[in-house]
This record gives sequence, C-alpha cells and structure tokens, in this order.
Amino acid sequence: MDPIEGLADEDEVVTLIAMNTRSFDSVLCFGDSDWWYHNRGHADMQFMRRFARRFRTIYVNSLGVHIPSVSEGRMFARRVGRKLKSLARFYRDGGEGFSVLTPVYAPIRSGWAAGAARTALVAQLRTVMSLCGMHRPLIWVACPTAAGVVPRLPRAGVVYQLSDFYGGLFQERPDQLDDTAQSQERSIGELADLVVCSSDALYARAEGWCRSAAYVDHGVDYDLFANGAASALRPEMLSGVTEPIVGFFGNLDGNTVDRALLDEVIRSRPQYRFALVGPMAADFEKLTRHENVIATGQQPYRAIPAFGAAFDVCLMPWLQNDWIKHCNPVKLKEYLALGKPVVTTPFPELARCGNLCYQAQGATAFAAAIDQALSEDNADKQAARREWASRHSWDSKFDLVMTLLQQQGILPDEHAG
Repeated sequence: MDPIEGLADEDEVVTLIAMNTRSFDSVLCFGDSDWWYHNRGHADMQFMRRFARRFRTIYVNSLGVHIPSVSEGRMFARRVGRKLKSLARFYRDGGEGFSVLTPVYAPIRSGWAAGAARTALVAQLRTVMSLCGMHRPLIWVACPTAAGVVPRLPRAGVVYQLSDFYGGLFQERPDQLDDTAQSQERSIGELADLVVCSSDALYARAEGWCRSAAYVDHGVDYDLFANGAASALRPEMLSGVTEPIVGFFGNLDGNTVDRALLDEVIRSRPQYRFALVGPMAADFEKLTRHENVIATGQQPYRAIPAFGAAFDVCLMPWLQNDWIKHCNPVKLKEYLALGKPVVTTPFPELARCGNLCYQAQGATAFAAAIDQALSEDNADKQAARREWASRHSWDSKFDLVMTLLQQQGILPDEHAG
C-alpha cells in the first residue's frame, strides 16, 4: 500500500473541511513509553517534538498495559524504581519543547478499583490541562490503556497511533491473546477520528473497527544517524575492539528478541564481537557470559548513532510471534541511515525495503548471513541504504499526518502556540 493511498482529491478535501471543521489549540499525547527512561526515538515522541514547534504539547508517560509482577525478578525492581522516580517529577519540562506528565495511576483492569483509578486520572489530567490553557486539544493516543479516560476529556479530535499489536504482548501461545488489550484497542479506534497504522497488518486490523485508517509507517531521525555514521569517534566501550563488531541496539526482552537464536549465533562466531546496546531482561543477562559479548546497558538516545556507527553488521533477531508479525521496527531505518548491512529474521514489513537486508531463519543460516553481509559490504551498498532511509524522515511522516487530519476537518488553530 502506498503511504498516501486513499487520500481524497483537493475538491473532496475542501468540501469536507467546509462541512466539518474543528480546530485544535494544543496536543495531549498518551505515550507508549516513559520519556525519562525509555528510548526517545519512538514514534509518539518524534511526532510530539514536531507538534511542539507550533503548539503547547504535553506528553503523558505510559499508563501501562499491566501491573508488573514480582516474578520478573530484577526487572520488577527496575520497573517500580523507574516509575517512582517518574512520579516524583510529576509534571515538568521535557527539555525538547514539550512538557511531560507522570500521573498517579495503576492499570487496574476491572472492578471498583479500576473505575476509581480512571476517575482520579481524569481529575489530574483536567487540572493540568486547565492550568495550561488547553481548551481544544488534539488527543494523540499511543497507549490503548487511555481508552477509559479519553471520552471524559475535552478534545477537538483524536488520533490513535497504532504501532503495535497489544493483544499479542506477553503472548505464550498463538491462541492466547490479551482480550482486555484488544478491547481497549477497539474502543479507542472506534472513538478516533484517525487511526495511523505503521504496518499493513495493523492497517488490516484497524479497517474493521475504525472510522478512518491510514498507513503511516515509522520514520527515522535521518540527520542524527547519518551524522553519527560520519563520525570517526567510537564510544569508549568499543574503542579498543579490533574484531568485526556485530551489534544490536534496543530493548532485549522475551517479547520480541529470540534469545536462544542470539545465544547460539554468538557461540558459533567467536571471531566476532557482539555489542548489545540497551536494557536487558533478566534472561538476556546470561548472554554476557560469552567472552565475545559487550553489553553496554541503556544509552542516551543521542549517543546511539555513535554505537551503531561502530557496528560492522546490525542485527534484528526477532521472535516469530504475532507482535513481530504486526511490527515495523524503527531501528530498521536507523540501521539503514547509518549505511550498515542488516541481518534479520523475516517479518512482513521488511518487504518494503527490497533487497537491502539479509533475511535468515535459524541460528546456522543467521550466522552465515552475518558472514555474507560482512564479505559483501561496500561503498555502493552503504550509499543505497542511506538513500532509501533518507526518503523516510520523521518530518515527512509528520507532514503526511497533518494532511490526513486536514481531510478529517481537524485543523490547527493558527492563533495557538
């Protein structure tokens, strides 16, 4: 599907706007992540940076989709610790043009406690919005948990950013989907004026229960990553490495990354150094036992391009589950903006970048693909990767969203800001 497929022609847009125009004076975003502790390259954060150039914008840290369990071990302690630190900040400047709010809230799913939690959340949001003069906000939803509160807030329009298949999160068997998450997803989709879908699989899901859906795939902060690739300075943790570096940046968790595959590939290629840049779930910490693994922990977003520039090959060792089948990883375009060869397990959206990546299933084939990527890499291939990524900037995705909003008669208040 073409990103602008389905857009009305100019006469239809004019007619629609004349019939049903609403203007927004601000933007309230229910984010998918915690601004203070997660990767700031996520789509919701990228869009808010751009909205904030023209409007008062508030990013609400993720409301969560489930309550953490003590069975998660050290990860449980980290999650709780991060949330408490975010709560202590409550509401303050995020440092990039918009404010960040961490409301007191627990994602309780049913019963009187769930209703009380939603009522308390609405009160907090309404208070902050009133103090900030947000009378007709565009509400941007990236976390479906917000479905219970959005109808109780003032708004000029609602956009649902459908970037992930929440029904498949924490899925242990193909027939075990999260019914609550799917219900929330459907509720916010039915309420939304526009659902922007980052993959064809998500678009196919949304078509059945929303008023207006559009394919808007993820972008890339191209200048940041292209400039990082041009830098000759390596991060200190990788400065003394002489072997080829095979790297991954992002969250290493059991919902998305195939740990067993990665473990076997690392073991089979002792001649390479494997750089794992990002937070690790407890099970993934076992990978650090390999002598050829460098685990850096989470790094600031703006430091990521320097690590990626030091990689000789970039990895996407995904699990084959419903979450991945619906995904469109931001890191794919970030890797390609760096000009690096990418070895990945297959997923549907990969077809959009043609033959720019190496696909492989199983540890033996995956390791062989790394060997091939190293041997075949050259300046022409690097240039082709960067050129493809350059056509997918976040600015171009933002412009597309603004056009789609215009089609729905949702226009920016020219006096806002």
